[in-house]
Amino acid sequence: MDYCSGLSSTFIFIGHIVRIAKIFIPIIIIGMGMIDLFKAIVGSKDDTLTKAVKSLVFRCIAGVCIFFLPALISLIFSWVDAWNENEFWECFNCIWDVGSCIDD
Repeated sequence: MDYCSGLSSTFIFIGHIVRIAKIFIPIIIIGMGMIDLFKAIVGSKDDTLTKAVKSLVFRCIAGVCIFFLPALISLIFSWVDAWNENEFWECFNCIWDVGSCIDD
């Protein structure tokens, strides 16, 4: 049974959104942290500088986690897919690997 029939263009669109978000959200998060750090350096207060460095570290960690989140989701779904006899793997590939999906 093909769950993806007629919906491949929707999955391709979602796949493009995921690809763009995977790249730009971490860049935006880390960039905002760098701006906060720059403001703290220019302000030259020790208390705000330590808070800004701590914030930058947490934002960098969040950016890396967001970047690797699709890989983690793919791993989890591959485990679930092993239980489900590969019924929806084609649909899932359309989202995570847009090049592997054939548009109807």
